[in-house]
Amino acid sequence: MANSWINFLSDYGVDDACVGVCHGVIARHAPLARVLDLCHAIAPQDVGHAAITLADAVGYLPTGIHLVVVERLDADGYTRGIAVRAADGSVFVCPDNGVSSLAWDARGGIAEVREIANRELWLPLPTAVFRGRDVYAPVAARLAAGLDLARVGPRLDPVSLTQFRPRTCAVNDDHVHGEVVSIDHFGNLSLNMTRIDLEAAGILLGDPVEVRAGSRVMRLTFTHTYGEVPRGGVTICEDALRRVMIAVNCGRACDVLRLRREDAVVVGQLPREAAPFHIIRDLPLPV
Repeated sequence: MANSWINFLSDYGVDDACVGVCHGVIARHAPLARVLDLCHAIAPQDVGHAAITLADAVGYLPTGIHLVVVERLDADGYTRGIAVRAADGSVFVCPDNGVSSLAWDARGGIAEVREIANRELWLPLPTAVFRGRDVYAPVAARLAAGLDLARVGPRLDPVSLTQFRPRTCAVNDDHVHGEVVSIDHFGNLSLNMTRIDLEAAGILLGDPVEVRAGSRVMRLTFTHTYGEVPRGGVTICEDALRRVMIAVNCGRACDVLRLRREDAVVVGQLPREAAPFHIIRDLPLPV
């Protein structure tokens, strides 16, 4: 895979030099490799957020090395590192915490997996708190420069790997129970439901719907885009990945509804003659 792409995703942010330092390590070990910064704004240590983000994006990325560094450090230390070759030839260099499992499934499943155990490929004297720089980046770079995957470490049984399984929505008669799976830069709230799920609950494009989230309830219209409501209006529509999302035209739905990732949302059918509106009403909190 000499001169390969390295697609880099992490929770490092852009407020310090972490991402740049990883680029530097890659450049030292694979100067001809090209690095694509997919995202570094993953919520800190949020493996689920990273797994969903990577799976949503991987079909648009060049085949190469996927460097994915989002992990938790606990009393037992870090989980083991793995290098997973998918059926399409790409290799995921990541911790064994499920962070890449949705993505390698999307690329045809696992063809081979190795534990990142050969310390000769790491930086000298690796620290306990920056494995992206000291372990994952140099291994990813060497693989991009043509290193045989077998050199990374011993073969592992794919069945032993951690799998991330996102929660799915549930259709219950005329409403759908789901949750917020992602919040984009514009504040749009993408849900773990699709138009097919809404249709299974009897909700069609153009229908009025009731949206409940926490102590709030709204009557909205299921529109094609957020541009179909007035400036500042709230609507429910499809996002670029064809998931259902709550959006505000020229505004931030996450701020208006005060919702975060994994918060529960229920979308229900309303009589088609009901007049939809987008004023948010607080429900009484349970006592």
